Amino acid sequence: MDLLTYIADMSRRVALAEACGTSPEYLWQIARRWRGKRPSPELAATIERETDRLGPERVPKEPLIFGPCVKTDHQAMRALIDSRLSKRALRAKFGFKTDAHLAKVLQLPAADVEAWPEEQGVPALPQVLQLLGHQPDQPAAAATPDDPDAERVIQVQVA
Repeated sequence: MDLLTYIADMSRRVALAEACGTSPEYLWQIARRWRGKRPSPELAATIERETDRLGPERVPKEPLIFGPCVKTDHQAMRALIDSRLSKRALRAKFGFKTDAHLAKVLQLPAADVEAWPEEQGVPALPQVLQLLGHQPDQPAAAATPDDPDAERVIQVQVA
């Protein structure tokens, strides 16, 4: 569980702040990374220890100090699809009546889609992720925007 989710309940935020010897407002600031605020390693270790003691879940200290892992979002999306979305739910979400319709949209062989169990999670294939609106990670070179005025810029000489 992340700190922001943990402190969403105000009573938990106050209890954690008292246990850590800080204010509830400061906990909110470090959870939101407001103005770049991050906890010291000692405070992060205290938060981890006290959330484990107070419950219901422990807040790990590494993301508090170093920030969230880039791959965590993609892995979480895969886990969410695998654990919660069945083939039947996926068909119902998009209004498909048969597996053939789903296979056509996913551009997969119909036999592969028919082989998926009805009530278990669908595989986290790139086609399924794209259908659900998750964009694949772009390489750094492709992510940089092109300057439309690059060809029109000229050298200016000052006398």
